[in-house]
Formats: sequence, C-alpha cells, structure tokens
Amino acid sequence: MSLNNQDNVKMLYRGYLLLGDAYYKTVQYDSALIYLNKALYSRDHSTKAGIYMRLADIAQKQGKLEQALEMERKYSAYLDSAQQKQQGAAIVTTEKNILIQRKQSEFKTNLGQLYYYITTGTAFFLALFLVLLKCYNKKVIYYKQKEIEMGKKLEEVIRQKNEQISFLQKEIALHHYSQTEKQTLKEELHTLKTERQALLKESYEHSEVCVKMKRIIQSYKKTDKSNERFDEEDWKQLIAETDIRWNDITIRLAAKYPLSQDEIHLCCLHLTDIPTSHFRYLMECSRDAIYKKGKRILEQKMKCTDKSISLRDFLEQFL
Repeated sequence: MSLNNQDNVKMLYRGYLLLGDAYYKTVQYDSALIYLNKALYSRDHSTKAGIYMRLADIAQKQGKLEQALEMERKYSAYLDSAQQKQQGAAIVTTEKNILIQRKQSEFKTNLGQLYYYITTGTAFFLALFLVLLKCYNKKVIYYKQKEIEMGKKLEEVIRQKNEQISFLQKEIALHHYSQTEKQTLKEELHTLKTERQALLKESYEHSEVCVKMKRIIQSYKKTDKSNERFDEEDWKQLIAETDIRWNDITIRLAAKYPLSQDEIHLCCLHLTDIPTSHFRYLMECSRDAIYKKGKRILEQKMKCTDKSISLRDFLEQFL
C-alpha cells in the first residue's frame, strides 16, 4: 500500500478509514482495528465519530463491554461536537451572508448617492457653463455693436473731414485771398488732413484684417506656428484698407509700375506699422526672400537707383 506516501493528510486519514471500514464490514476486526486507530489521528470530528461507532461495535462483538461503552461515549461526544461545529459553521455562513447583504446594500446606497452627486454636479456645472457662455456671447455682441457704432462714427467724422478739406481746397483755388489769408487756410487745411489721417489710421487698426494680421504674428512669436493663415480674401481686404488710408495708392502704383499681385501685397505691408521681419508670417516665405523681393521691386520695377532708399521710403514719397 502506498498510503503513507500521500502528501495530503486528509486523504491519508480518509484512506485509513476506508480500509478500516472495509475490514470491519468483512468481519476482519484485527485488521479493521489497525486502520481505524490510524484514522483516529484525523482532526475531523465527524470522521472520528464514525470511527468510534465502528470501534464500539467491534468491542461489543468481542465481548469488551466496558471498552464498547467508552467508545460509544466518545462516539456521542464527537458526534455532538461535529453537529455543533456544523451549526457554528452554518451560523458563521449566515452571518457572513447577512454581512455581505448589508455591505451590498450599503454599496448600492453609496453608489446611488454617488450617482446623485455626479448628476447634480454635472447639471450644476452645465448650467454654470451655459450661464457663462450666455454672458460671454452677450459681451461679444455688445463689443461688436460698440465696434460697429465706433466704425460708423469714424466713417462719419472722416466724411466730414473730407468735405471740409474739399471745401478749403476749392476756397483756396477759386477766391482771391491775400497771402496771409491763404497761409491761414493752408494751415487749417494741413490740420484737417492730419486729423483725417489719424482717424483713418484708427479705423484701419480696428479693421478685421489688421486684427487678424496681429493675431497671426502673435501666434508665430509665441509658438512658431498659427492655426490661421492670410488667404486671398484677407489680401483683398488689406488692399482696400490701404487704398482708403493712403488715397488709392495701390491703384496709382499699378497704373505707373508693372507690379504683380504679390508685389502689391508687399507694398501694402510696408505701409502698415508691422516690422518687416514679421512679413514672413503673413506671406509664408523666408525673411531673406522678403528683403530680396523688396529690393527687386525698387531696382527692376520702380527703376530706383538710390541704394540708400528702402521700399518703405519710396512708398512714403508716393503717398
């Protein structure tokens, strides 16, 4: 038999019990006693109760009444102990189940509260976001309206200045004023032109195209890239704003010099307050290419031989 080699102790004692029981049933009591006594080392009270029941029966059949009584007493004791253990295990199981149910109930309650807080919090932040968005949109609309009103006011003031300038120019040309009176009128005319130029500059700086140019340049300066680009419509708008500010200068330049559209764009940029080094962000070319293009316009298109004059200086003379 290889029972002594079993690693599992429970299986070992179970094997002893099965062998002892087999010998017991075949009335081979001596062999049965050997294996049943070995099986008594088991810690399972139920197993021990069964062994003592068989030992009591063997002792009674062998006429060993006192030993039989002792075995029956132990049988009863281990049987009671096994039953109590089973009842204790049942109680523990019941208590464990109750505890599990309680924990599950608490978990469901806490989960319900968590869902409530999440839902309430989400609703609150959504409501707050909508309120802030509404306030933001109101502010945007308000400032846009203010910008439109300011633009209209500027246009009206510029129109009035133009009328005053036109009137003074006609007065000087048509009437015979003394030299002193003419000088006074010319000074007044110069003041009106200066004021008109300041108003035109302010109007230009509030224009969408100017704001977009500054936004693109600022983005490049911060992150060396921009999500926006200066497209064809923006160039058209810049040309229109430049002509308003500088008396149709692009029309006059195109009439006198064979400039390409790209060269007109560069001339418009030179008439802004943007540094030349920033032109590349709008024209999407290198800084060196910008300078070379300006030099080519001066030398080849405008036939300017004075090396000391920049394209900006030349354009200012053309105003």
